[in-house]
Amino acid sequence: MFQVTYPVGGVIDKVRELPYPHFSKLTIPYIRGRRLDIPEATGVYSDTYSLPFKTEFLSIAIACSQYCVDDYWELTIGQDKICETIYTKELPESVSMGNSFGIVFPIAANTPLKFDFYNNSGKAKQVWYNIKFLR
Repeated sequence: MFQVTYPVGGVIDKVRELPYPHFSKLTIPYIRGRRLDIPEATGVYSDTYSLPFKTEFLSIAIACSQYCVDDYWELTIGQDKICETIYTKELPESVSMGNSFGIVFPIAANTPLKFDFYNNSGKAKQVWYNIKFLR
């Protein structure tokens, strides 16, 4: 048998005072993976979907079958552009919210999530992206 002592007014209480969205209100991890087949043509190729439950956005990861200097991507959640003009860099990439404590971006159920890929190179490729949430 053991006993836990909790000194009121200590560091734990100070951490609890940090305002939302410094710590999530939701607790279940959820990752949604998507793929776009980009043809051999310049243009903007979009993928839009929504989730039927409220979530908190944590991060996005992207990879391409071919990386080209002029290609870039963007992510819009509802009316908010979260990632703007992120150029591909010859390696898979992840973009997270916030700092080491983590910042979450609350998303209401059925909010549109729009991923745009700007294929300025005109080369055919596949683009994979995963969005990490809490629900």
